[in-house]
Amino acid sequence: MEAKRMWIERIEEYVRRDRVPDVVRFIINEENGIVKVELLAELLKRVTTLEDYQYVKGELMKCRYEVPDRKTKALVLSIIGEALFSSGDEKEGIKFFKEAMSVARSIGIEKWRAEALIGVALNMVRAGFYEDAFYLFIDAFEAVSAVKKRESVSAIRLFRKLGDSMIFSLEWVDSGEWAVEFLRSASEAYAEGGLEILSRNAEAKAVLIERAVEGDVGLLRRILAEDWLDGAVIMARYMPPEKRGSAFLEISFWLLANEKKNLGQQVFEDALSLLSRFRASDDYLTTIAFDFAKLGYPDLAMRLTKLIRSKEMLSKVLSRVALEYFRQGDEFMAKTIILAIPDETIKNKLLQQIGGGSNVGYEQGLPITRG
Repeated sequence: MEAKRMWIERIEEYVRRDRVPDVVRFIINEENGIVKVELLAELLKRVTTLEDYQYVKGELMKCRYEVPDRKTKALVLSIIGEALFSSGDEKEGIKFFKEAMSVARSIGIEKWRAEALIGVALNMVRAGFYEDAFYLFIDAFEAVSAVKKRESVSAIRLFRKLGDSMIFSLEWVDSGEWAVEFLRSASEAYAEGGLEILSRNAEAKAVLIERAVEGDVGLLRRILAEDWLDGAVIMARYMPPEKRGSAFLEISFWLLANEKKNLGQQVFEDALSLLSRFRASDDYLTTIAFDFAKLGYPDLAMRLTKLIRSKEMLSKVLSRVALEYFRQGDEFMAKTIILAIPDETIKNKLLQQIGGGSNVGYEQGLPITRG
């Protein structure tokens, strides 16, 4: 995986420098046929001129004639199909996918057929064909089940590979419903292979995503309270658009509270972008803005005020933000914000507090997790 990443970086550099023929010469000398076709496929998706596209495509097409067996042929055809489809040549990409599926399903030896089906399925997931890929995984499951009757050790390895591949495929699955299907099938594959811990973990993730699809931000908040960041990220990814901003805002708060400032601020930017399109309720925005202020990030709380429509709630948040700036020693910023408070009663009261000395009624103390 690391070697492939380094190769892709080299490919991108050669494309930037307009030296596509040079990198093709490096790639075609690769002895591993699968690696060669994968690298040419990645290059095809990155070239910027029609001339380079046609040149790289020609080299990629040659790879289908260099395969030693049907298992390899099915995988190569699917890699070519994914590259063509992702490059905008959708009709030809689909043609290669169909041929890859046909070749994989025609393999007589079950364990070879299972491995071919898994490889083709992964490339189809990458292209967004979730349903076709899912049924290929099911076909692979049936093939491995047949292997289990004769070669239990080989079957365990293949069930592990099948489960791992279905979970890995989630990297490209943006549908919560399909993510649940893949995870449940992975759980079944692990269970058939006697891998109970992996099976339970896959099922637990499926349950999380089901709750995410329902928009359960409360559950996300509770698992963050248990310091399960990965689970929260999984949930946030599959939240409905109108809830996703709030979900990432919760993750941002947790990261900042756990001294991961840079990442926390990056996630905050993502959350704010989502909230600008799918606004959360004023009640929610007010509550979490208070929390950001108490955490010591009045600047982030201030940015959330742009999304609050209620003048009453806006006034309350601005007053808390002003007090936090005052507590941090920035009296000028505090007074500037106070003057922007719409509620005159709150504004005047706060100006009196600020003018009365350091005791401004700010309540100290910060809960690390949100309730």
